[in-house]
Amino acid sequence: MLQISEDGSAVALRWSNGGRHAQIELTSPKLRYHDPSPARLAINDMVEYTVALSGNGLSAEVLVLSLDKAGHGLPAFVEELAEDFRGWDGTRMWENADHDFGVEAEWTTRGHVDLRWWITPSIYDKWTASVVVQVEAGAEMSGLAHALASFFAI
Repeated sequence: MLQISEDGSAVALRWSNGGRHAQIELTSPKLRYHDPSPARLAINDMVEYTVALSGNGLSAEVLVLSLDKAGHGLPAFVEELAEDFRGWDGTRMWENADHDFGVEAEWTTRGHVDLRWWITPSIYDKWTASVVVQVEAGAEMSGLAHALASFFAI
């Protein structure tokens, strides 16, 4: 289930199946920077925010910075997944420039996509936390893409 705060400062994706549950939440954009370069050049927009994962006793949180290189950030990645609602082979992946936040998408045969979200505090730390949230490939994925586009809007 997708939840968006009224002011757009948080996007949460929750999933449960029986006794199992998982959640990812992006909150509180702390820094937003728009590169004023001409449109024909690669534009780098930056947003700093908190990512929290939880599920079945796991809880982890990290502050991350995403760099959107000419529209190839997380919102664009999820929009591409939404456009391919009929499915694909293999696993698709996106990660931020600092390699401390990412998502892997795998199409399932039931018209859903398993999104494995992961975080690690830095490339120097020895731990990574991840949760898998299942999303309906059509309308729910499109809703997530729209919510992320609004969250990252500069």
